[in-house]
Amino acid sequence: MSALHAYRALLRASQVAFQGDSRLLLVSHREIRTQFERNLDGNSAGEKDEKIKHAFEVAKFLKQNVVQAEKVDGEEKFKLQLRDETERGDNESIKTPLKGRVGKFEKCS
Repeated sequence: MSALHAYRALLRASQVAFQGDSRLLLVSHREIRTQFERNLDGNSAGEKDEKIKHAFEVAKFLKQNVVQAEKVDGEEKFKLQLRDETERGDNESIKTPLKGRVGKFEKCS
């Protein structure tokens, strides 16, 4: 894959992740461009390949793990805007007892 493909993948992922928030979308597009200009100039082929791979991983993370929340009118609640590609966990780690952890957990007053 080329740097151009990675760049486009990041732009598309930010478009999905920050849909409806034009300010954040603009900032993310600027940051993507800045990082690409900074990181891809003057690097060896191996370093470029690693950075391109990282860019694709970031794009995947944005699509699967970044969600927006919208405040419900008149309440102190938020509604998450989940998408089909949003990763959803099963919360199994919450159900297991705390084994091998150091320290005590006490109730705060």
